[in-house]
Amino acid sequence: MKTKTGKGTENKTDIESILKELTGDGIKGCYLLYGEDEYTRRKAEERLKRAVVDEASEMMNLSVFSDVKTTAGQIIEAAETMPFLSDRRFILAKDCGFFSEGKKAETELLAEYIPQIPDTACVVFSETAPDKRMKLYKAVDKNGRTAEFKKLGEAGLADLAEKKLTESGLRISKGMCVYLARNCSDGEMLNNECEKLISFMGERKEVTSADIDAVGAKNTETKVFDLVDAMITGKTEKALEIYRNMLAVNESPIMVLSLISRQFRIMLKCKSLSQSGYSENDMAAKIGVNPYAAKIALRQSRSFGYDIIEQMLNRCIETDYSIKSGALNAETGVELVIAMGIE
Repeated sequence: MKTKTGKGTENKTDIESILKELTGDGIKGCYLLYGEDEYTRRKAEERLKRAVVDEASEMMNLSVFSDVKTTAGQIIEAAETMPFLSDRRFILAKDCGFFSEGKKAETELLAEYIPQIPDTACVVFSETAPDKRMKLYKAVDKNGRTAEFKKLGEAGLADLAEKKLTESGLRISKGMCVYLARNCSDGEMLNNECEKLISFMGERKEVTSADIDAVGAKNTETKVFDLVDAMITGKTEKALEIYRNMLAVNESPIMVLSLISRQFRIMLKCKSLSQSGYSENDMAAKIGVNPYAAKIALRQSRSFGYDIIEQMLNRCIETDYSIKSGALNAETGVELVIAMGIE
């Protein structure tokens, strides 16, 4: 992870350090959180939200936008709305595409507004790959804070595993943390695998390779390939059967949703790279997945336009937020996403 504070750039590997740096000299009017590691980026979103509004006043002082159709006007209106029983309102614009050429007019309008954000608002943009040449990026960088959450490598994932598992009371060696990390593509998957391990261990405390193999991250990823295949080909009952079988072996609904979201993201990237002339192996290297995963995602993407795949990804993001905010039961929410399939 990397933060930009206006005083230079510093590499970070600890989420607590980066969050302390983001808020160390007080809450700013705007932030940009970006990068490929969805897990650590979401942790930063949550911590910033908690620094701005407490749980008691959250409902009246929180606005979340997670659709590429979101306009600059909607963000500005939310920021100009006075908070209720709180010093500030928290506005999160997640993967709305404001930092890309496709929304240039909206981007420039927001860039002009950034210096005028009132003290009663905190606007947080969260994007995977913003265009740093754009006026909006420069406006946030000058007037607020930016933080990059790069995709964690094996060492970073192993550190996360050690921290989470030891905090839960388990004992795990450095070697076993690395072994676990090698099965995980990102922080989100690593966190979910740790949750499964914690549940699986029961009263036992010493984690072994057999325990890690038992939770089966790679097997889970393969099941999600099949689940998404069934979703996009209209085989709803088959997709739901795969999902329910995963639940029956204690897979987390949130983890399944995370992997479905990840698959649609990979589909979008593969579709774009394919049209730019990349081979499957080159796609895999650029995206950071194995060639088999890239091959599957490319095949899945060929039957749909960008708008349809983005619609599915947005539905996953919105469902994830509804579940985490308590508005929707996790098991039911993911089932609804699967049942709706491709419209």
